Amino acid sequence: MVWEVEAGDAYRACGVTDSPETAERAMLDALAARPEGRGRVRYARLSFVGVGYVYGPAVLTAIRTDGATVVRAGDAWEDIS
Repeated sequence: MVWEVEAGDAYRACGVTDSPETAERAMLDALAARPEGRGRVRYARLSFVGVGYVYGPAVLTAIRTDGATVVRAGDAWEDIS
């Protein structure tokens, strides 16, 4: 599982774990540190050549606005830029 967060032009956070729960918690913690932003958790695996990842679908997407976070199942990344 890969998690990632964007909050404005200057802040980005991400990580990799084998646990969906750990990925969700890390994403939400990173989002909570900012008043606004977006995040997602998605499947990933190492590429066949062993360099980088091949990404799968998002498991959940979150948006934080005015200090409140809303989490949605599935991929809504492009809808919440």
